[in-house]
Amino acid sequence: MGWSSACRFGSDVSTRSRCITGTLCACAFAWLAGAPRAAVGQEAVVSGDAGFVTPRRRQLVWRDSTTAFVYTRPQPLRALTGVPKTLGMATRDAFRVRHLPALVAVVASTAALIAADEPVLHESRRLAWRLGLPPNHPSANVRVGPFKMAFPTTVGSGLYFLGDGLTSVGVAAGFATRGMVANDMRARRTASEVIESLLAAGAVAQVLKHVAGRQTPSEATVPRGRWRPFPNLHDYSENVPAYDAFPSGHLATTMAMFTVVAQNYPEHKFIWPVGAVTMGALSFAMVNNGVHWASDYPLALAIGGVVGNVIVRRGRTVVPMPTRTVEPVPTLERPARVKIAPVIAPGLIGVRATW
Repeated sequence: MGWSSACRFGSDVSTRSRCITGTLCACAFAWLAGAPRAAVGQEAVVSGDAGFVTPRRRQLVWRDSTTAFVYTRPQPLRALTGVPKTLGMATRDAFRVRHLPALVAVVASTAALIAADEPVLHESRRLAWRLGLPPNHPSANVRVGPFKMAFPTTVGSGLYFLGDGLTSVGVAAGFATRGMVANDMRARRTASEVIESLLAAGAVAQVLKHVAGRQTPSEATVPRGRWRPFPNLHDYSENVPAYDAFPSGHLATTMAMFTVVAQNYPEHKFIWPVGAVTMGALSFAMVNNGVHWASDYPLALAIGGVVGNVIVRRGRTVVPMPTRTVEPVPTLERPARVKIAPVIAPGLIGVRATW
C-alpha cells in the first residue's frame, strides 16, 4: 500500500469586491492545502508532522506522536445531507454540562454588550468616518439569467461582504480543486465541510432571528433596538431589517468556516490570526453599516464554533498509531589525544600530560 501527504500555506484577503474576495480566498486555501504530488511507497512530511496518503480514498495525518486523523472521501451531497445530523449533534453538544461555563460567558457578554450597544455604535461610526468609510454598504446588482448577485462597490461594503456566503463557497472551491487535482482526501473533506458549515450555521442563525425579532440599528425605533419575539412571517418578509439583527448570520457562518479549516489543518498556526482579523473587520463594518449591534456577536461566534467543531469531528476518525522513536544522532566528537591534569602534592605543584 502506498502513502503520501499534503500541505503548504498562504493567505490573501480582498476587501474591494465579493467576487475578488471569494477568488483570492479560494486560491489561498488551495495553496494552504497544497503539497508535493503523491508518491507510492514514499513517506512525506506535513509541516513537521509525518503524514501518509493512501492512493485512492483514505488519508492519514499525524495528530501527535501516538494518534492520527483518518480522512476519507466525502459521499456525494454530504454537505447537504449531513446538515440535519450536524444540527442535532450541535444542539446536544452545546448544552452539555462541561460547556456550562461557555454558555454563561455568552449570556454575560451579550448582556454587557446590550448595555453598551449605543455607545459602541456611535464610536464605531465616528472611527469609520475618520477612516473615510460610509455608514452603509452600497452594492451593484449583476444578473445572470434569472439570478441576481450583489457585489460591493466600496471598501466599506467590501468588508461587509467578507461574511457573505460567496466567500465560503470560494474557499470550498479552492479546497475541492486541490482535492481533485492531487487526490487529497483532507482537502476534499474540508471543501465539503465548509459548505456544510455554511448551511448549518446559517440555518441556526435564521431560526434564532425569527425567534428574537430584534431591530437592526438602521431600523431601530428605540435605543438598542426593539425586540419583538416570533414576528409574523409576512411582516418579517416585508421588512427584514426590522427583525433580523440577533444573532449575526454573517459572523456565525464565517466563524464556522474558519473553525473547519483550522481544525483540519492544525499545523498551520496562521489560520486563527487571519480569521480573527477577518471577523474583526467584518464585525466593525456591520456595526458601522447599521446591520448589527455589538451584542449580536457573542452568540453568533458560539454558533459557528459549535457547528464547525461538530462537523469536523464527524468527518474524521482518530486512530492510535505506533509510537515514533527518534534515533540518536551520532556524535562527530573525537576523544582528545592529549590529556592535561593539575598535580598538587606536598612540595610539588605542576601539571601532568598523558597521551
